[in-house]
Amino acid sequence: MVKSKILLVDDEVKICQLISMFLISQGFLVQTASDGKLALIRACEFEPDCILLDVRMPHGGLGLLSSLRKKLPHSIVIMLSAFIETGQVSDFINKGAYACMEKPVNFDDLLQRIRQALKL
Repeated sequence: MVKSKILLVDDEVKICQLISMFLISQGFLVQTASDGKLALIRACEFEPDCILLDVRMPHGGLGLLSSLRKKLPHSIVIMLSAFIETGQVSDFINKGAYACMEKPVNFDDLLQRIRQALKL
């Protein structure tokens, strides 16, 4: 069975470590990036099935989402944010995100959302 690939983009090291360890334990291949510029490079090289994208980080947000959608139109993007502002979720969905989840994420909810998005 081919493992699904996930790119986790977040500038908070501890969050990356925790989510990565969890996803790896669930059978996913995981790579991380700490800013938008590195995320674009890693995404093009790794060709992830799913991208977990922090909203507030260097070179992140809607601009990065738009760039990822252009370069990797088949990758599912799930936005993560500790601070979701009114109207922000609809902006992300309209720009091509599959979903938007609040941080700190509940691992079971995150896993369910990923499996749902990837039809696993």
